[in-house]
Amino acid sequence: MAGRAEDQSQSSNVLLYVMVAIYVFLLMMVAKIAHSRKKRVAADEGEVKAHFGGSFGAFTLFLTTFSTVYSGFTVTGIPNEAFSKGFVSVRWVGATLVIVAGMLLLYPRLRRLAVERQYESPMDFITDRYGSGRLRVLSACCGIIPMVIYITAQMISFAAMVEGMTLQLIPKYVSMIIFCVLILTLEVLGGMNSVVLTDVVQCIVMIASFLVVGGVLAAEYGSIPEIGPADCSFLESVSKNATDAYSVPAPCVGPNCVAAGCIAAVKPEFYQFPSRSTLCDIIFFLINMLAAPLQPHMVQRAYIASSDANLRIVMAAMLLAPFVAQPPGIVIGLTKSAYNPSWPLVDQEATAFSGLTSQLKMTGPFQYFLVTLMTCSCLAAIMSTADSALMGASSIVSLDIFKKTLCPSMSKKSVVRIGELNSVLVCGLAFVLGMFLSDDQMGVIIIFQNGMLMQLLPAFGFGLYLQVSERPVCAGILAGLISLVILTITGNPLDGYVPAVNVSVFVNFLVVGLMSLVAPGTGEAAKLDVAQIRSVMATSREPKLVLVALMVGIALISTPWYAAAGSLDSMIWGAPRWAIIQLLSFVAIFLLGLLAALLWQPPATKATASKTEKVTGVAPSEAETASTEQERQEAGKV
Repeated sequence: MAGRAEDQSQSSNVLLYVMVAIYVFLLMMVAKIAHSRKKRVAADEGEVKAHFGGSFGAFTLFLTTFSTVYSGFTVTGIPNEAFSKGFVSVRWVGATLVIVAGMLLLYPRLRRLAVERQYESPMDFITDRYGSGRLRVLSACCGIIPMVIYITAQMISFAAMVEGMTLQLIPKYVSMIIFCVLILTLEVLGGMNSVVLTDVVQCIVMIASFLVVGGVLAAEYGSIPEIGPADCSFLESVSKNATDAYSVPAPCVGPNCVAAGCIAAVKPEFYQFPSRSTLCDIIFFLINMLAAPLQPHMVQRAYIASSDANLRIVMAAMLLAPFVAQPPGIVIGLTKSAYNPSWPLVDQEATAFSGLTSQLKMTGPFQYFLVTLMTCSCLAAIMSTADSALMGASSIVSLDIFKKTLCPSMSKKSVVRIGELNSVLVCGLAFVLGMFLSDDQMGVIIIFQNGMLMQLLPAFGFGLYLQVSERPVCAGILAGLISLVILTITGNPLDGYVPAVNVSVFVNFLVVGLMSLVAPGTGEAAKLDVAQIRSVMATSREPKLVLVALMVGIALISTPWYAAAGSLDSMIWGAPRWAIIQLLSFVAIFLLGLLAALLWQPPATKATASKTEKVTGVAPSEAETASTEQERQEAGKV
């Protein structure tokens, strides 16, 4: 079943290179269309709106949100984790569900305020709610640093994929430079329009790949229920001493042989209950996903929705998305773990995605085409997330730091130019970081990234629901960041169980609570308070917070804590029982999330923009009244 690695040559990759080149060319054509649209909007509504804003319906908004959420973590991080840690990777399915729980908690109020109070930047709520320049800058830093880390992760994923695709012909640093050129070109050409429209193309490619790959792998290598048992029908014994890096290990019998073809025979530890440190890692991984909706580019997705109702549709659709997007990556990693000993050394040492696809494309012309589609899907996931993150970071720097803090009189054109310059600097910093990090560190990277965003939860979460003032929130963020620096320098005493970034988040929450009791401050500078927020939401029926709490609670309780670490669990459908329990729990979370989304009733008004939209990056949904016929037409389009 395995093929010689030397059968793969640059000449055999010609079709792959051609298809990838066509795909990139298509993206550039879409970006050119976005550029024309950007120029029209700039002439009518100003350069800031043209570059950072927009108004998009449910279908387009779902595709761009899907493309943004499923990133390099999905296409390289998940297969690698499944290959090295087995069914622990199931946690990625729950991750998106927790993200949607965070969206249901934050976005109904944040989106409505953005419409009513004309927000432009992801951090405008902070300025409006607390009236503090120092808190705006602190919050901006907590938003920008994770975006730099996020873009670094995408850059690393892109480089790993290109190295595998080109058989190491293109080195890591060259791949990273190509990556920077591509995403900067997309941003400069069309701004947010370019990002969203290319996301649509990229999402279609991704979904097509996700829907096909599972069936092809099952037909070629066997499904997980078939290759899971230690005595599965695909079991073979191969030599563990390869003659060279490119030859397939020979079949053998004896002490110098290893099993291949069955997961439990090759990796019996995958069916054990995780260690306590791994269990803690899963728990904090899921907890930190609550902060993912506060990523600047995710907040922008809430702003550019053409209506609250369309945003609700997107949230409901995103609940189903992890059951489509995450399992293929898990299956890729598990399949490679089963067959890895029988593959040439060069493919054994490759990433899970690269190793499997290099073998798969030698099995037939359709499989070769699928590998091409999967490669384009990887490019799509990585680039769509990176350019979105770049836009989010740029909007914070240009609007929050320069326009609203340092240079209030700055022209709109200068604001856009500052954003573009910031994008270049962010890419440069991500390039430097990327040279010292690898794709094996994806799990650690995402925990740190979302942990940094957790520093913003008191500012947004408490600010939206509680009468907290600026002083406790500002002190909490400062205490959290300072404690993180101290823990980084001196070491984390809870290392292995609680990530340093989560210790710092706990310090943040603790300081906010204590300061609110002993020295809350007056909050006189605030333009917005909780009473006003409730008044704004009076025309809406919000999602039930108890359902959101249940979603998060079930995700945490579903982790395999209920047996001794290292004990062997029974097998169901080729997976350990604890993994099946987790998956069933995620189905329950999906149903709860769907109910919460259905119970959210936004104002019943026209999904079009008003004249007030022209001065902002937000697409209000209720500034004009719709007739019954117009509403029917809009619903038909959706």
